[in-house]
Amino acid sequence: MEIREIRLTAFGSACHLVVANSDNRGEELLSLCQAELLRLEQKFCSYQFDSITSRLNQGAGTGCTVPLDAETRSLFAFVSALWKESNHLFDPTTRILQDCYDSNGVLTASPEQLHRMLKLVGWGNLAITDEGAHLEAKGMLIDLNSCVRPYALDSLRKLLLKRGVSNAYIEMGQDATTIGKQPDGANWLTGVRIPKGSRAAIVRLKVNHQGFAVRGDFEKASLHNGERFGRALSPIDGQPIPGLLGVTVIAENCLTACSAASIARLKTEATGIKWLEKIGLPWMAIDRQLRCHGPLAPAY
Repeated sequence: MEIREIRLTAFGSACHLVVANSDNRGEELLSLCQAELLRLEQKFCSYQFDSITSRLNQGAGTGCTVPLDAETRSLFAFVSALWKESNHLFDPTTRILQDCYDSNGVLTASPEQLHRMLKLVGWGNLAITDEGAHLEAKGMLIDLNSCVRPYALDSLRKLLLKRGVSNAYIEMGQDATTIGKQPDGANWLTGVRIPKGSRAAIVRLKVNHQGFAVRGDFEKASLHNGERFGRALSPIDGQPIPGLLGVTVIAENCLTACSAASIARLKTEATGIKWLEKIGLPWMAIDRQLRCHGPLAPAY
């Protein structure tokens, strides 16, 4: 059994691919994966000047329509579903609000500046027609990277499955997906950082033939009046959301895991935990007191 792996950067995140096959096609399969990642990055990444996302941002408020193919319409429909399920708290147009805060999560904008920025927030202001899409207000920005990353991982998984691969591990940033187990029968494991006293520890989770996503980072929480807040910002008032600092979910694919983790993180702590308990997926959450909850949480 041949095992090939590669590490690279895509969508501004570190990416790790491990592919096992029995007919010496490892290099070919990795090349196909790299080509697919490059295609999706050039098409959707906000850092790419000519991507669909960048063209929408550049044409905001001009009425200029960007044509959409079936893949893009499907991705936008997925984002719209998250927007509705989260009661409009999941909103890729909140990217502009990040400019109101410094690297430590401290608000640097004046109330007047924040108010002006909030007028440019609202996924509902992305107009989608048969001809294409456009952002209605000048200055609006969308950033789809957090959605496209899990979509890209699921795309690579489908590509490899179609070519008969039975063992693979694909990781990008805080997301991962796998095919089967490791060639020797061992479990595919991924690490999640968790608080442990005044330090951080790592818990290893099995992700065989499943998707995995983490949203939020308790180590980057900001303090406001003695309380911890994550970096998620409310599209309503531009303030940090008093929700869970981190959410981990395992599901049948990466997009489903991403959806669940994203929505739970944008709810208040108690509501987020209750919602996770109802969805029937393995999960772990870190609250604002740095306590771990859920069936994936380690027992101390």
